[in-house]
Amino acid sequence: MAPIFMSEQTPLISLHKLTVRRNGRIVSSDLTFQLNLGECWSVIGPTGSGKTTFLQALAGRFPALPGTLSRRVPAEFVSFKEESNQFSYNGYFYQQRYQATMSDSAAGSDAGYTAIPSLRDFLQLTNDSPESTALLKRLGLMPLLSRSFIKLSNGQTRKARIGKALLRHPSVLLLDNPFVGLDVNFRIELTTWLGELMNHGLTIVLVTDAADIPTFTTHLAVMEKGQLRWSGAKEEYKPGHQKKPVIRVLPVLQTQPQRVNFEEVFRLQNILVRYGDTVILKDVDWVIRAGERWALFGQNGAGKSVLLSLLYGDHPQAYSNHVSVFGYRRGKSGESIWDVKRRIGFVSPELHLYFPQHLSVRQVALSGLTDTLAPPNRVSPETEADLAGLLTYFDLTDTTNRPFGTLSAGEQRLVLLVRAFLKNAPVLLLDEPFQAIDRYHIELARRLIDSFIGKTILFVTHNRNELPKSIDQIFTLADRNNKSLE
Repeated sequence: MAPIFMSEQTPLISLHKLTVRRNGRIVSSDLTFQLNLGECWSVIGPTGSGKTTFLQALAGRFPALPGTLSRRVPAEFVSFKEESNQFSYNGYFYQQRYQATMSDSAAGSDAGYTAIPSLRDFLQLTNDSPESTALLKRLGLMPLLSRSFIKLSNGQTRKARIGKALLRHPSVLLLDNPFVGLDVNFRIELTTWLGELMNHGLTIVLVTDAADIPTFTTHLAVMEKGQLRWSGAKEEYKPGHQKKPVIRVLPVLQTQPQRVNFEEVFRLQNILVRYGDTVILKDVDWVIRAGERWALFGQNGAGKSVLLSLLYGDHPQAYSNHVSVFGYRRGKSGESIWDVKRRIGFVSPELHLYFPQHLSVRQVALSGLTDTLAPPNRVSPETEADLAGLLTYFDLTDTTNRPFGTLSAGEQRLVLLVRAFLKNAPVLLLDEPFQAIDRYHIELARRLIDSFIGKTILFVTHNRNELPKSIDQIFTLADRNNKSLE
């Protein structure tokens, strides 16, 4: 940890009546705050309240008038989505993460595409010092250093971002939802580790759920509608009444459901997915029948997203395996990838990362009808009614024409849920759909999912409390050996 030669009473970072604008629109105002040496702040608030914007302001990501921002020490900001001069998801396409090899740097350059950095490149490792080796071992990243960054799982990617920040020896660490996407074991380990780092002099500000405030937190900041509503010592905070889900009329989709003309949705037999000597999935057997509702569990790196990519049609190794979708063997029946996708509503953390930020919320939601990243040319009156009803249900009506990139991570995930529901498909693949969403809107989403009659649902999560009540079967991918199950 870099030494700090200043009085403990000198604020490391201070904001004074700071106003933040995006696209000419005020998103936060009158932010006044001081961060002092040795503190750990947990920032809480509902979806869309401005928590991430607050961290970005502390990191100096926005233009600030003189006197509104003072930062005396280096601060590292670990975001929900990596976008930097070194790496941007805008330079790649979603299916690229499932292509032939685990290392794409050379192949990408030779083929004329942007070379994809390996994890080692992303971490900017110039040598394997004992310190960096110990840190990466603790994160479980050492065996992955040669792997293409975009081929890491969601949880592994978040570990990599945290590791990259810590390798820079910051005095202040700003963490946006650090526990999202992490399996239970590593979440506990990370909590312990951050507490140790704080005891060794690291000052921390993190965004988290009000129910998951780490024990080492010293102070709380409460955001609401872009403003800092309360800040102070944790023991002085008196939470108000928790917002309970309003008894809302559940939206009933006007779009007619597609006909269910299949008995089996998916059949996997003796699945093996490997890249060279790296085995991702092995000996996986699983049958999902029409109308069943499954939860898929597994630790970070167990292969959950790869398994879903086989089912959804994005992974080329589906054709070298025995994968049957809607009763047809992939690669043997003549069914195209679009025949598969049109009957599936889909959302995942990876799809979220690659979605174009300039599209409006309306365009993003409607793109689910084309199963691409682009909306259709024409929309039926029934779809228009469904879109309006779903956006209203999730408190998103005011965002309809806003660029997707101006929304908070939680709001974006709600929009992608609307996208998955909109075409009223008979199958829903929901990969960690509630990331960065507050408990109020999670409960709204759970009630809506439970109301869908006759749909087949596969729900991926690390948190069993997120499961809709109608999920009644469990499939677990084992880590390391990647063998099923339960």
